[in-house]
Formats: sequence, structure tokens, C-alpha cells
Amino acid sequence: MAVKPEKIDLQNAYPCPRCKRGQLQAIVLTEAFGCDRCSQIFGLTEDNLMLEQLSTSYPYKKAWQWTGNVWKDQSRSLSDNYLPLALVFVLVSLLVISVLLVFQHNRDPGVVALLAALLLVTFLLSTVSIWLALRNRI
Repeated sequence: MAVKPEKIDLQNAYPCPRCKRGQLQAIVLTEAFGCDRCSQIFGLTEDNLMLEQLSTSYPYKKAWQWTGNVWKDQSRSLSDNYLPLALVFVLVSLLVISVLLVFQHNRDPGVVALLAALLLVTFLLSTVSIWLALRNRI
């Protein structure tokens, strides 16, 4: 069930979405907040529904929505792209190695054992990549 975001009010204090320990206070004469603990500066979007981190050298812009009691991260990061890439890698690798195993003409035991080991390593690597992609989503 999706929680509807609430408008962010400049008159209220909020917990810091970055350090989780500080409090966000409105910066006078701006539509921005500053954390009293980590000194990060955050701006509001035009609709006041999202808080964006302003002072960052991180290549992906960090943004959060207020749900009434917690911040919900709205940023797209590189890890969001891991799952589709991992699934493509798994399917293509397993398909290629399986086809090589099935159509092995000379049935040399050394080649079959090598392909089976390669299939096992590919499966293990793909399992780890899928785990890495899903570990922060749960």
C-alpha cells in the first residue's frame, strides 16, 4: 500500500533524511532547510512535496518525500539498474552454456566438465548479483 506524501511545511521541524540524527530547520528568507547536525542543505520542489539535497558532489540527485512520520527516498540510484542487468546476464549466460552442453558433438569428458563448471560459476555469480540488486529493496 502506497503512502501518500504530505506537503512539507517550512514552519515545521523535520528529522534529517541524511544523518537521521539531526533536525531540519528552515533557513530564513529561503525555501530551504538546513540540518543542525550534519550541515547539509535541502531545497523544496515547487509543489512542496519533495525535499532535494542541494550541496552534493554525488552524481545522482538525492530526493525524499515526507509521509507524515518518515522520509521516503525518491532517488534513482545505480542499484535500481542492477536487477534488469543481472537478469539479462543470467539468462544469456545460462542459455549459451546450456546450448554448448547440449550440442557438444565430440562428448569429450574434459570439455563437458569444463562447461558444467562454467555453468555452475555463472549461476553462482548471477545469484550474487541478484542478491546485491534486491538487498536494499526489502
